[in-house]
Amino acid sequence: MIENSARLPQQLQTAIAGFVASGARIVPEPEAKEILRSTGIAVPPGSAHSDPALAANGLDGDLVLKAVSPTLVHKSDAGGVRVGVAREDLAAEAAAMTAALAAHGHRVDRFLVEAKTDPGHEVIVGAVRTPGVGWVVMVGLGGIFVELFADVSFGIAPLTASDVTEMLSELKGSALLNGARGGVRADIDALVALVLRLGGEGGLLSALPPEVVEVDLNPVIVDAEQAVAVDARMVLDAGSEAGRGTGRPAADGTFERLFRPSRIAVLGASGSGSNIANRYIAGLRRAGFSGTVIPIHPSAERIEGVPAQRSLREVAEPVDYAYVALPAEAVADALTTDPGKLAFAQIISSGFGEVSGGVELERDLVQRMQVQGTRVIGPNCLGMHSSAARVSFIPDPPLDPGGVAVISQSGGLSVDVLRLGAARGIAFHSVTSIGNSSDVDAAELVEFMLDAPDVGVVGMYLESIAAARSILDLLARRGSDKPVVLLAGGRSAAGSRAATSHTGALAGNHRLWPAVCRQGGIALTDTLDEFLDVLLAFATVQVVGPPPAARDAVLFGNGGGASVLATDALARHGFSVPLLPERVVERIESLGLPPGNGLANPIDTPAGTLAVGGGTIAGDLLSIVLEEAPPAILITHLNVGIIQRNLAERYGDVTGTIIRSIAEAHARTDAATQQYLVLKGDGRPDMDQAVAEYTRQAQKLGLPVFRSVDEAGRVARSLIEFQQRRAALVGTATA
Repeated sequence: MIENSARLPQQLQTAIAGFVASGARIVPEPEAKEILRSTGIAVPPGSAHSDPALAANGLDGDLVLKAVSPTLVHKSDAGGVRVGVAREDLAAEAAAMTAALAAHGHRVDRFLVEAKTDPGHEVIVGAVRTPGVGWVVMVGLGGIFVELFADVSFGIAPLTASDVTEMLSELKGSALLNGARGGVRADIDALVALVLRLGGEGGLLSALPPEVVEVDLNPVIVDAEQAVAVDARMVLDAGSEAGRGTGRPAADGTFERLFRPSRIAVLGASGSGSNIANRYIAGLRRAGFSGTVIPIHPSAERIEGVPAQRSLREVAEPVDYAYVALPAEAVADALTTDPGKLAFAQIISSGFGEVSGGVELERDLVQRMQVQGTRVIGPNCLGMHSSAARVSFIPDPPLDPGGVAVISQSGGLSVDVLRLGAARGIAFHSVTSIGNSSDVDAAELVEFMLDAPDVGVVGMYLESIAAARSILDLLARRGSDKPVVLLAGGRSAAGSRAATSHTGALAGNHRLWPAVCRQGGIALTDTLDEFLDVLLAFATVQVVGPPPAARDAVLFGNGGGASVLATDALARHGFSVPLLPERVVERIESLGLPPGNGLANPIDTPAGTLAVGGGTIAGDLLSIVLEEAPPAILITHLNVGIIQRNLAERYGDVTGTIIRSIAEAHARTDAATQQYLVLKGDGRPDMDQAVAEYTRQAQKLGLPVFRSVDEAGRVARSLIEFQQRRAALVGTATA
């Protein structure tokens, strides 16, 4: 553990305040390096003075001469740096530098003279304050390489040693630091220590005043013995309000009444026509909601055949959940009732904080609801789906109760998650659209789901990096034994800062989402399809124990050329398909298979082999593999069309028997291997229906089904990476 001081010396605090008051854009390098030195970050010996000869007192050998000017930001580009200057040449070099900079409008106030640092690997270490997130820290290849390759990795402060090590391992140039091709091996421990003194718990970043918004140490020279920051830039912004996070508290109560309501009020339905609120009421009745539905309308006696009340105040009993689809300006008044009367209000209406004219409306709504004890979900969302309660915001919803809970900042995507997820075989606990998150936020709901015994997997669609930061803080505080899966919106490279510093220029959200997931042990997905596939896999595959030592795979099926393509697909996801040991092949051959099989891996079996035992041969064969040489993943890929056309009439339900037998083989051997199934039809409607039925059967047996080996490999990679991240977090917590 690196010992850090989170308190700057008073003279340095005073100096920073003076630079801010003067309107300076940066903390001058001499003071920036004094700040680094005060927190244990190594910098070259040196000092600053108007006379470079006096600044060089006590220094020997080759020197570095730097101009210090309030208008000079990029010194090297403007000619404000000389490296390898002899002591006797300092005066002449300083005069030439002063004249050159004056020609470009820069006034030199003094000179920084330092001892020249021995050569080594050039690394950049930086940090930038990000609104709603706080300090994010960057490491990467430094010097000119940062502009050429942008080979960088980000983390969210405060960092641990494990975080920094993971960040370094993500760099494409990490092999250079480890002495590739005969190069010098960098002192990685010294580099990690430097990053922690900057961005670890109690590090320099926690001591800097809010006006310091960016820090660049570029380059940090790392050799075999040390890491030294030879250049330092601290960027100032007197108007900065970039904080450390949303500051919203953790969950302070239960959400049981939200997801299992017994009384639902509906505000906004028409007494004479049909709108979204009318359709919601009708949907509740069709879905079999067993509780009480209470339409609220100022004049209608009944809506959708249900007796209405004129206002919430007239409702005699407490209401668990209100579905509100009124014009924005009418919402707060319509929801105002006696304290304790209404537990949750989901505001479907738009026109609040997502538009400039609605910000005050949203603030007023939340304040008024807080007074009466009502929690607000939304506004600008679609609703809440709870399978067990038979409540949904879509017509004819999937209502088979399951263990997958999804929280989404997008309403439209919530519909896709429900429809497409159910088509894949996902059984949902709930799907909640949270829109603007004016009150109830994603972190509160995630915390509830992590504690809920009937939830096994938590999925999130987030567009706000601040919301992700809140969840990272939650997971850091309490951890999780449940998988958490994220689909992040806004992951393009757009939105990085203007290049006052390299760190600010590179700190786009597309780099921050992976950092949040790495540090939080969250599975990050790139597309809706991948999100749903990973949710399905986590809901059906037992992901327990340590991650596999190797990423090896066994392929089994009636493939031929398909197996070759499948091997290529797995390679793209980082899996090898190694030959099975000879003893395993011999045991498989002893089963007395018909001729024409390929048994080395991939295991290719023609239809005649799959027919042995009506399909039970598949379980016998894979039992041997799982007993003798269990791989990280085992993928069975079946062309259902070929099996059905060639075998069904004579041998019966061969496909169904294969599926049952391979599930039983896995249960018998109790191997840690993750097992996946790929089922392919032939495009005919009857075969598509057969594949859908076999998919349902397989997933009930704990076999997630995919449409291609490529999909299965992509999901397997996500699950193993999740295991690795979770194992790293557990190791850090117990160290």
